[in-house]
Amino acid sequence: MKTMKKLSCTILALALVMLSALPTFAATDLESEILSHSFKAYQIFSADSVDGQYLTNVDWGSAFARTTNKTRFLNGLIADDSFVVAGENIFSDCTDAESIARVLSDYDDYSDVAKAFAKYCANSRDISNPSIVYNGDTMDEAGYYIFVDAEDEGNINPTIVKMSADGVVRIEVKASVPQVEKKVKENTYNVNYNSKTMGTQLLGGFLGIDYGTGYNDAADYSIGDSVPFELIGSMASTMNDYEQYYYCFTDTLSAGLTFTEDDADNATVTLYDIQNGAYTAKADVTDWFDLTFSKDKTTNKTEIKFSCNDILEINGITPTSILVVNYNATLNDDAVIGYNGNENEVYLEYSNNPATPKTQGKPGSTGTTEKDKVIVFTYELDVTKFDTENNTLEGAEFYLQNEAGLYYSTSNTGSYWVREVAKADVLTSNSNGVFVVKGLDKGVYTLTEINAPEGFQVLAEGVEFEIEATILPDTGNDDAAQTWNGEASKALTAFAAELLDNPEQAAKIAVADEVGDATVLLDITNTKVYDLPGTGGMGTTLIYVIGGMLLAGAAVLIVVKRRAK
Repeated sequence: MKTMKKLSCTILALALVMLSALPTFAATDLESEILSHSFKAYQIFSADSVDGQYLTNVDWGSAFARTTNKTRFLNGLIADDSFVVAGENIFSDCTDAESIARVLSDYDDYSDVAKAFAKYCANSRDISNPSIVYNGDTMDEAGYYIFVDAEDEGNINPTIVKMSADGVVRIEVKASVPQVEKKVKENTYNVNYNSKTMGTQLLGGFLGIDYGTGYNDAADYSIGDSVPFELIGSMASTMNDYEQYYYCFTDTLSAGLTFTEDDADNATVTLYDIQNGAYTAKADVTDWFDLTFSKDKTTNKTEIKFSCNDILEINGITPTSILVVNYNATLNDDAVIGYNGNENEVYLEYSNNPATPKTQGKPGSTGTTEKDKVIVFTYELDVTKFDTENNTLEGAEFYLQNEAGLYYSTSNTGSYWVREVAKADVLTSNSNGVFVVKGLDKGVYTLTEINAPEGFQVLAEGVEFEIEATILPDTGNDDAAQTWNGEASKALTAFAAELLDNPEQAAKIAVADEVGDATVLLDITNTKVYDLPGTGGMGTTLIYVIGGMLLAGAAVLIVVKRRAK
């Protein structure tokens, strides 16, 4: 009886090949999908039993239906350059299953030879007769097995499988695929949110990554504002089983956001990993990623790619690492106003099969995650100018200021808010008495009238009002973490407006009620200036002059008489 060394007393990583990337699942569904997932198990080598750390009486497994399959499998091993060591194929003297196993026993788990053998088995057309197994199942026969996804046999990858001392193999599958999230910074939040899905299991508990102050799923901004975004990607637990690992963030901005060369130059990619029980920034790895972006001429959406052909070359990267992309884009005039918002999304493309060859610069086949979304809202102000009889007035002119005292100015490069009043937009009511300001953030604003229509009085003070918007979560606490399911109507939960200072009771405020609107309706009333008519002409003027002279003469006479006395 021949005794063969087992690669490990508990791990058969060498000859057990499983899916490189589980089929694409949402993060919340991943665990349940894995538990119910099925695999095809192919027995490459059989054994009578396990004796301590050894398999006994190794022979061809049930995966080989015919002798010709065994012969082709062996000949292929001998001809494969992957097994050439020191100028010679390590299997060149092998004649049967036992001799193949003897050669393999000289190499460690996860060695280059072990990985190459796993890939060779996974791609072999000579194996058949699989058993269907599920996560948590056991197998009574000792041996080396190849596992492939029963639902997608193209997805394979070395994985950990435990074997007990009595030869019973327990299948244990872990979520090995990368995950991705996108976040947008809300400038009124002051909380560091922690992910409940992005991170790793550490010391028996989940260690999530801190997104940073204010980053969440929904935000609101003014048109012209620079909006900060964040992309967070995790690693595959099996990434070290690959010779090369492709990793690419594909991010799509809506037509309402502009991404420029300057934004590209300022974008960063940072590597985070676990240090002292927390995720900590380890290195700026921006230079490892190629950044490309293009605008679709039909949809006006912008696609941005941050790609790295081989993240394994990045110093310090591990299966517990996190990659974080930070960049800004500007909310522009094409932004959707109101409840429909401006959705943006990201997905990851990553290597999912270590056995496939390189294609077009990529390391073999790739998989993709589901898309993760964020949303940016902006609002509208409609002002109508009336007289006291409810007639609309044309030609009223205003400045608009925000809470910081900055003036609204669409002519400004970058943000639409400036300090100099000389650069401010003069907002003028049209023939219907209306002017519109599109793209306002929530907050406090002041409208100051600088010129009234002819015959009307300018408001002595500004009209101060507040735009109130409640974005996720609808808990009354803006600092709570958000969980947005991708429906815009559930991200902006309330919209209102309120007058804070209303001089002469000249204004009234409301909001548009139509579905999709998030518009402030502000009515401002001007009072007429009355120039009362007079009578008389030159004669009246002479009377005033002569009367004045007589009064002056009387005063002089009184003074002379007093002196004479």
